[in-house]
Amino acid sequence: MLAASVTLILTAVYAAALGGSEPADSLQVMVLLLLIPVPVGIAVIWGSAILASRPYLVAIAGAMVWFGLSYFLLPREVVWQLAGNVAAGLAAGLALGLRWRLDAALAAVAVALLPMILWAVIQVPIQEQLQMISQEMLGVLEDNLPEGASREQRILALEEETRNLDRMSVLAARIYPFVIGMGLLGQGGIVLVLVLFSVRRLNIAVEGWVLPPFSRWRLPFYLVWLLVAGVGLMLTRAPYLATAGLNLALLVACVLSVQGIAVQFHVTNRILSKMGRLLYWVVMGTFFAPLILISGAVLGLVDQWADLRRLQAGPGDGDGNVGEPGDIE
Repeated sequence: MLAASVTLILTAVYAAALGGSEPADSLQVMVLLLLIPVPVGIAVIWGSAILASRPYLVAIAGAMVWFGLSYFLLPREVVWQLAGNVAAGLAAGLALGLRWRLDAALAAVAVALLPMILWAVIQVPIQEQLQMISQEMLGVLEDNLPEGASREQRILALEEETRNLDRMSVLAARIYPFVIGMGLLGQGGIVLVLVLFSVRRLNIAVEGWVLPPFSRWRLPFYLVWLLVAGVGLMLTRAPYLATAGLNLALLVACVLSVQGIAVQFHVTNRILSKMGRLLYWVVMGTFFAPLILISGAVLGLVDQWADLRRLQAGPGDGDGNVGEPGDIE
């Protein structure tokens, strides 16, 4: 009932925004911005519902009824946007209820959200999205040109900026899947955390993932093989395979950088005082964030083999993975 009510509210707001009058446009935009987190709330509702229901099939059947009624009674664009969040919530609830590993749970939620992203890309292709962004940036540049600039100078500046934006658009189109993948993993993590927080507030007994301190985080070794696969695809130089390999390698490198940053955190904990650590991370995070990510990816990869921190695998976790339900380092 709560999910259906939220769906109806979103439908009414979207309809008002599409058919509203000119004076109310700014207010409608503000309302839409405030409702951006609501689809994630839909996922949390269904994730909590499946953990509260016994058996789990009850919540799955309820989600199917919701989808069927919404599909025939409400605008398709609203239904499709929310369907991925409903599926993500159900996946998060099942992952918690069945005690999946953290990496498996995160992958399941991300995959559940993927069709929604694909639908959005079909509605507005990547090139069209990038073109709209380029037009917006060109408009901002034109508005900020010096007032004393001549017409020829303005034309030359805009032509140069257009060429730069075209080059950036080509690169952005190549790594667009990587950006989407990072977004899906981030949103999946948010959904898992909020579902776990929600069910505990409802006094539902659910065993979550007990992670070791961040300085002892170690990610699954299969990420190394995924990185190798990505680099191998890049070396084929086949247009589509190389692009797929580039995106896979970037995605895995960013994930591995988490382990590398944990290694850096471990080292700074050993050699710096609290004030020194605070100063180090503030300076590095403010001025050298790309360096932290790059060095983190390298350190994370090296740590997979060299075990720089001399970590001992926890009970029942021979490959050093973190995030097993009930696993305490």
